Amino acid sequence: MELNVHKLTVEEAIEEIMFKFEECVEIGENTLKIIHGHKHGTRIKDSIRSNGFLKEVARNGYKIVSKNYSDAGVTILQFESSKRSLKIKPKTSLTGIKTENRVPTKFCIKCKEPLIIIKESNWYKCPKCGKLEK
Repeated sequence: MELNVHKLTVEEAIEEIMFKFEECVEIGENTLKIIHGHKHGTRIKDSIRSNGFLKEVARNGYKIVSKNYSDAGVTILQFESSKRSLKIKPKTSLTGIKTENRVPTKFCIKCKEPLIIIKESNWYKCPKCGKLEK
């Protein structure tokens, strides 16, 4: 998966990267290509390639397996997630018939609030920060 963080602040870039890690896990991807550029400043690049960033990644439940810094404007991270995916198991009712569980509520990655579904578009919206998620 690819993420372009040009024109973002360092904090916004890191927030977007963490959000993209979560998205990668949901679709079964384990590689993230971060395009940060290098000609107009290296603050994002330097932050992403620092030990502090690796600690932040670990706090969010991910482990960087390999890093590719061969391009000055791009960082490619291969990672593993320690988060378990939510697999829905069928429940057995009192009559012995299996019934499906309801889909678990989705939560905002940024503020951990339950998301509200927008039925017309099948998108979710955080009531606190307004972030949209597919």
